[in-house]
Amino acid sequence: MKWLSIALLCTFLFTQANAAHAFSTASRSQETGENISTLHARPSVKWVKDAVIYEVYPRSFSRDESFQSIINKLPEIKKLGVTVIWVMPIHPIGKLHRKGPLGSPYSISNYYAINPEYGTLTDFQRLVRAVHEAGMHIIMDAVLNHTAWDNPLIYEHPNWYKRDSTGKIIPPNPDWTDVAQLNYANKNLRRYMINMLKFWVKDVGVDGFRCDAAELVPLSFWDEARTALDSIKPVMMLAEGAKPDLQLKAFDLTYSWNVYNALGRIFKGKAPATAIDSTIDHEKYTYPIGALRMRFNTNHDENAYDAPSIERYGPGGDSLTVALIATLPGVPLIYNGDEVGNPKRLSLFEQVLIDWKVKNGFRALYEKIYSIRRSVPALEAGSFRPLRAEGGDVVAYERQLDHEKVVCVFNISKTPVPKVVVKVDGAINGVLSDKVTGRRYKVTDGTFDIPLKSYGFGILVLQY
Repeated sequence: MKWLSIALLCTFLFTQANAAHAFSTASRSQETGENISTLHARPSVKWVKDAVIYEVYPRSFSRDESFQSIINKLPEIKKLGVTVIWVMPIHPIGKLHRKGPLGSPYSISNYYAINPEYGTLTDFQRLVRAVHEAGMHIIMDAVLNHTAWDNPLIYEHPNWYKRDSTGKIIPPNPDWTDVAQLNYANKNLRRYMINMLKFWVKDVGVDGFRCDAAELVPLSFWDEARTALDSIKPVMMLAEGAKPDLQLKAFDLTYSWNVYNALGRIFKGKAPATAIDSTIDHEKYTYPIGALRMRFNTNHDENAYDAPSIERYGPGGDSLTVALIATLPGVPLIYNGDEVGNPKRLSLFEQVLIDWKVKNGFRALYEKIYSIRRSVPALEAGSFRPLRAEGGDVVAYERQLDHEKVVCVFNISKTPVPKVVVKVDGAINGVLSDKVTGRRYKVTDGTFDIPLKSYGFGILVLQY
């Protein structure tokens, strides 16, 4: 949602505030006041729990911006290990008070129409069918906190918008001047939005929504909308938000800004690698039991306003974060272009194209890492336990499902470490087989050692 003229500052403040809020005041249910960490998250269907999400920005994805161009690349996308396609807003973009030459796709002028730059409704339905035929699911952006100033709703239902003390319709904040704030105190607005969401699920066939600025829309609305959508079919609901109570009834997934911010601190030398462990471990005291978090090393906002992942982490660090995100508990996200090491900031206000011809090994890395994830069930659904590792700036953790135990070790440093000693479990003897390199390591009395190169990592499965 961070698509503003001073968006870099706004993005930082918004994400930091969300992360801080998630670990402080949002730990109790709005409805009952109960400690949320003692409650269960809403149950999700298996395809949601096992998902690997691929985010598509049509404006940058191809020169013609067409849905057909996405269809053409579905085999390549699926080969990465992707199971869910997320298409950023597909609706016409407002022209009144537009920012930038092309306007933000998050300024919606018609919720039932298709941006003509991308194609027609028939073209989008063809994309939905193609995704389903490829054995994947598809979700779309739902931008429900605000509309463009030339959305027909603003003329037909002006009472659906928030106003200042003089009666003037207002933007969500002083800088978001290209959009007008909706007022969910109005029951008719709620009914309209729920019917609109149902249209895209029931009549068009999408499998859910990534909900923009979810925390700015009342939770009671999302709970009501989820009940309505569940009456049609199982869907994925991804909140752009981090408040734990979002996952009690309405949402399957929330944004894991906490891990993204921890990575930023680590790569700037402001935190040790073990900040990853403590960040994940802290979630059990904050989020509902079984809550799914969407893990990412970048997304469209972070790419545009922070830095592309290859710039933020460097080539070696970028490779490491790909594996880290894929092996942490939760649902990983891949942003389009990262599989070719895209170095560009993909602006939300103009067309910046991804160069798909780059040959740098990143695609092969993604394919290998996500092939490992698919072949090791503990990486998709296993428990998480931090492990003690000595020998460098290293983070290690265990994922376990039933009798399957996986040890993940990451050297988040430019400095090679010739010997990292990892403590697994005092009672264990066996062999760890590294799915990345094929090498094997002997575990004696629950301890083993492994050499790690600069930004090196291992994903090791225990064989008793």
